[in-house]
Amino acid sequence: MPALDRFDRLEQLTWLPSAEEWTELRRVRNEFTHEYPETTKERFERLQLALVAAEKLLGIWESMSLKIQRRFPEIKA
Repeated sequence: MPALDRFDRLEQLTWLPSAEEWTELRRVRNEFTHEYPETTKERFERLQLALVAAEKLLGIWESMSLKIQRRFPEIKA
C-alpha cells in the first residue's frame, strides 16, 4: 500500500488530523535533510520551517499518545 494511501486511511481513522499536512511535514523533513541552502537567509528560513513542523509533529504525537492510552489503558506510553 503506497504511503499516501496509508496517510489517507490514518486520517479517516482520525489518527492523523490531515493526510495533506503529514505529506507537507514529510516534504519539509526531506528538504531539511537532503538539501543544503547556500545563503544564511535560506538556512534560516529552512530552520524556521523545521521548527514549525516540529511543533506540529509534537501535537500529532500527543494526540496519538492519548488515543493509545484511551484505547489500551494497560499500555503505558
